[in-house]
Amino acid sequence: MNIPEAVIVAAGEFVEQYGARFEYLGVYDDRDVWVFLFPEEENTGFPFVYLYKDGKAEEISGWLALDIISSVVGG
Repeated sequence: MNIPEAVIVAAGEFVEQYGARFEYLGVYDDRDVWVFLFPEEENTGFPFVYLYKDGKAEEISGWLALDIISSVVGG
């Protein structure tokens, strides 16, 4: 699956530093869920999730990001 351009733009700083490293997780609240994959050696804390629909991406982090991941992958 191709990474939507809006997701790449929303994660701009991460993409500049690490490249376009995303994993598609599924659908949450009628939006596609993408998570940015930091290199293993990076200690980042909360994940960064991107909700995508209709050409727009929203960046989510913190506890909500964990809740979204858990609900999508059945954690």
